[in-house]
Amino acid sequence: MICDLTAQIDIREAARIVGTLPEVIDFEGERIVTTWTRTNFGGRRQWFLCPSCDRRCAIIYRRGNGPLWCCRVCGGGRYLSEGRSSKSRALHKAFKVRERLGQKKGGIIAPFPAKPKGMHNSTYERIRFEALQVERDILVEDMASFLCVSVDDVPHIVARQRQRGRY
Repeated sequence: MICDLTAQIDIREAARIVGTLPEVIDFEGERIVTTWTRTNFGGRRQWFLCPSCDRRCAIIYRRGNGPLWCCRVCGGGRYLSEGRSSKSRALHKAFKVRERLGQKKGGIIAPFPAKPKGMHNSTYERIRFEALQVERDILVEDMASFLCVSVDDVPHIVARQRQRGRY
């Protein structure tokens, strides 16, 4: 089950819409129980009890077999990002940083976006440095796979090529 693509009920969203939920909810022919815990500052928090395992959870997901609703653990749920490769996650991170700085298209090949109006120089420089490190790692990984060498060998190969005047 991919949690991001599955029907779900989030108790925090439901409580925001309808207020406090009752202790027992009959929903689509299934009995869903809620419980409460105390928070550190004197408040209370409401939880669903998973119909399959009685585990406290904030979100329950719909599944096809057995009980209709279950927690992420019982349903074997994974998030979409968990299935991505490390390179895909790194590219996504790089795109998000560039989007935050106002870039709409062009990926990591486009010139790095200029500092947005109102952003502190130190914040921009920190974000820029981190983003360029991630992008550098992506390009080094690509270069290593293209040259059929380990990632650790790429800087040595590039340095050798620079000495020979090829870069």
